[in-house]
Amino acid sequence: MDVKTDRFRFFRDDLCDRCGDCFAACPYLELPREEARREIEGLIERGASRALDVCNTCHTCDVVCPNEADPYELVLERWRERRREGLPTTARLVTPSQPCNIWSSLKAVMPLEELALLRAWEDFGPCEEICLTGFYTNVVPYILQAEVLESLPKIVGSEALFGCAGDIYKTGRFDMVEQIMQRLEHVFAQMGVERVVCSMSAEGMVLSEILPRRFGACFDFEVVSLDEWLLQKLQSEEIELKKELDLKVTVHDNCLSKMQGGRLQEVNREIVRRTGCSIVEMEHHGERSMCCGFGAAAAKFRVMDIMSSGYRRLKEIEATGADAAVIYCPACLFILSVIKEMAGCTIPFYHPVELVELVAGGVPAHRHEERAWDIMAVISNHLLKYALFPSHRKSFQPAFIPPELERLPELPPADRLRMKALATLYHSPVVQNRVMRTIVSAGFKAAVAGYDLMRKRQLGLSA
Repeated sequence: MDVKTDRFRFFRDDLCDRCGDCFAACPYLELPREEARREIEGLIERGASRALDVCNTCHTCDVVCPNEADPYELVLERWRERRREGLPTTARLVTPSQPCNIWSSLKAVMPLEELALLRAWEDFGPCEEICLTGFYTNVVPYILQAEVLESLPKIVGSEALFGCAGDIYKTGRFDMVEQIMQRLEHVFAQMGVERVVCSMSAEGMVLSEILPRRFGACFDFEVVSLDEWLLQKLQSEEIELKKELDLKVTVHDNCLSKMQGGRLQEVNREIVRRTGCSIVEMEHHGERSMCCGFGAAAAKFRVMDIMSSGYRRLKEIEATGADAAVIYCPACLFILSVIKEMAGCTIPFYHPVELVELVAGGVPAHRHEERAWDIMAVISNHLLKYALFPSHRKSFQPAFIPPELERLPELPPADRLRMKALATLYHSPVVQNRVMRTIVSAGFKAAVAGYDLMRKRQLGLSA
């Protein structure tokens, strides 16, 4: 790779002084200073570092870098070199143009009223102000049914927008990011959009920070997160609060919330405080907040990396002694909900919208536990195909993404049948009983413990 001519060269080698702050602060490496220096030098000079195996894409390294050299982008560049010929098969789950992705799979088991919502949101007609549903808001669409959100602008969105390229960016496939960016420019320009309220704040950061700064995106509209919109409604008293919850909660921050000085982290904490809750922080919070586990897949696309990393975060949630956890990113919410169910954890999870709905006297459509088992059916279907069909184990080269919206693939009939059967099983008394849940929890924890021990030995890490 010729770094002098590569237009996707985002790491600033000229600003990096090899101080090691990045990998010393990394919540996954947590290396002594000298060792951290050797790791960043190895990554720069030889393309070799344990960071390439343990990175959870949490952005801490970028945030703590005193020279703004953007070391995280160097990790992405090295992954890009690995993936020029294709993505690992598990990436099919988060690639909407691939059959059996998360969204097409879930539609086989979603309630009819949620399917109706998704269809209604696929209206990209002219509109100056919209609420963009978000990649993973479409996994938990019931959140946007809250009465406190009635004054939101027209809700628009589809997985055909590829989550504004957030997931693809984490893989290092910058060529695909550019294609998605051009689709976004085309669609939003045709709509005449002037203001976008992002229901998923991580996508808001991609639209306002990553795509303009890294890829030169030209978006002629204002970007506001749903979190900011909700806080403004609370501050102006447009949402009437009828009671206080008086709960001790801990707040999980998504990876991109660390951008812009952590502004969105404080926005969400202020929302929580206004509902009458007190906040207790986890061991890793703020600029060192840990990933929900989803980002752990970016290195190798292994399901066990997600389970291991997610369980580590869940244990931090439990260690606070909080009455509940507040999770404002829909992706983090559904991943941590899966981990919570697998581990047999009983602490409730809430999206900030749900807290506000409660204090406003409403009853939120709280379906996180049920949706977690739906997601487990999706994962199980993927693992079954991986085990039974050699063709499903191969890496794949994603198709070119044109600027115009295209119809996404339907879930194949055989996968639809398996999804329905698996979801029926997981929701049935066969699984949803105390004995089986105890067995699932014990098996999950044993599998994660064994995997963690193996990984520590392989990588020579103590944490």
